[in-house]
Amino acid sequence: MTTIAMLARRGGGLARRGVTQVSASSPASERRGDGANVAGDALARTRASRAFSASSRARDASRPPSARDRMSVASAFEYCATRVRQLDYENYLCALFLPREHRPAALALRAFNAETASALGATKEPQLALMRLKWWRDAVDAAHDADETSLPDHPVAIALRAVLATQNAGGGARTKTWLKRIADARVRDAEMGLENTTPGSVAFLEAYAESTSASVLYLQLDLGGMRDTNVDHAASHLGKALGMVNLLRGTPAHAKQRRLYLPLDVCAKHGAVAEDVFRGKNTEAIKDATHEVASVAKAHLDSSRGMASTLRGVARKGSASSSTPVKPETVFLPAIAASTYLEKLERVDFDAFHPSLAQPQPPLVAQAKIAWAAFTGKY
Repeated sequence: MTTIAMLARRGGGLARRGVTQVSASSPASERRGDGANVAGDALARTRASRAFSASSRARDASRPPSARDRMSVASAFEYCATRVRQLDYENYLCALFLPREHRPAALALRAFNAETASALGATKEPQLALMRLKWWRDAVDAAHDADETSLPDHPVAIALRAVLATQNAGGGARTKTWLKRIADARVRDAEMGLENTTPGSVAFLEAYAESTSASVLYLQLDLGGMRDTNVDHAASHLGKALGMVNLLRGTPAHAKQRRLYLPLDVCAKHGAVAEDVFRGKNTEAIKDATHEVASVAKAHLDSSRGMASTLRGVARKGSASSSTPVKPETVFLPAIAASTYLEKLERVDFDAFHPSLAQPQPPLVAQAKIAWAAFTGKY
């Protein structure tokens, strides 16, 4: 079992055990004491409690850094799992089908992606979101810094550093590149919002999806010991599909913030008006523009799936922290949710504002689809 998996399991155990509670019962002599004695005993207990707390803090400060870090890492991985389950349930389900030793790292990456992806929607002030995203970009640098004191006291940052600690020098450099690429893309997205700038073309959306969703896939594959040109090619296509689908899914929420991700050239081609999107109008022009973007996403999804047969024969190598590499088909399980959304979007005639699209799949249905895909090896 890898170090990451051991720490994650230890964290779960701590959460289950909780903090040991002191019994509320007191000796009979205390119950029979007069008021003055009770008050005196209470004061003594308060002073003793304060002294105990002070001595506990002193002991914690005197502990070796490694002991404190192990507890922090355990809690950090537990936080990441909870956060992904809250913000990105479909990808949480997909992570459960990875080998046990690779799940903590995958959930840490997904937590980082979810935190940065939700920054713009978490506040009505774009400037605050931009500041938050720049903070995350700095946190990536800190996670790679040899000086541990520069690391932010945030569970996701702590978990990322623990993941990086299992990599060799080359692996750490690759990981930093992809994490920075995700953060930089989110920062640029926020800056465009402040500038009231809309993506100019489908190619821009593809580049954004490559920098975000595809980078997450590259990270999972690399950390799982899977490095192959064909696999990366399939991941690139799938990442573009996932990123573009996520932008389409977010259309109603983006419109409320007056953010538009239907490219200008596509809108101009079909006569779609940005103000109609912001007002949530269901015009034929907007449907046509949505259809064109969805078609590009579907083409990338089909291209990735078309390479599935070549992925099964790929030679696999163990990662630096594990002798059990991940299977590309398992890393690519998020394709199931993207495919489901595109099918639903087609059924409602590419009306991105249709209420049925905002309704998540019943958990059992989502679990069954992902489980079957994992069992058959078809994403």
